[in-house]
Amino acid sequence: LAGNACDLITITSFCSDPAALRARRAVVITARVHPGESNASWVMKGVLDYLTGPSLDARILRDNFVFKIVPMLNPDGVIVGNYRCSLAGQDLNRLWDDPSRKMHPTIFFAKSMIRHLLNDREVILYIDIHGHSRKK
Repeated sequence: LAGNACDLITITSFCSDPAALRARRAVVITARVHPGESNASWVMKGVLDYLTGPSLDARILRDNFVFKIVPMLNPDGVIVGNYRCSLAGQDLNRLWDDPSRKMHPTIFFAKSMIRHLLNDREVILYIDIHGHSRKK
């Protein structure tokens, strides 16, 4: 809503033959739909550091999967210091069924990205990283 960027990061090994790259299955990982769950950013940092790191396991993952990562689904809410909602005052995590392109652009385009990805390859896992501050 405020025009802040919502980054999409693709991690895979691009040094493969094109047919092998097209055949790879996908993993989608998102975080920070709730701005106040700042510990989710630390978990996401660990995921990004690991997947882009030099370990053999990370290389095997990059050689076999395409990772589509949105590190911060609610950048407007994070920037203004909201705890749970967007600039529109809504919990974006409750709007996946029918997000508005105008009022919930990050969810609208994340959902669109996943739909397009499903047309290209099998998506085997979706991880939405949260960070709750209390036990239930």
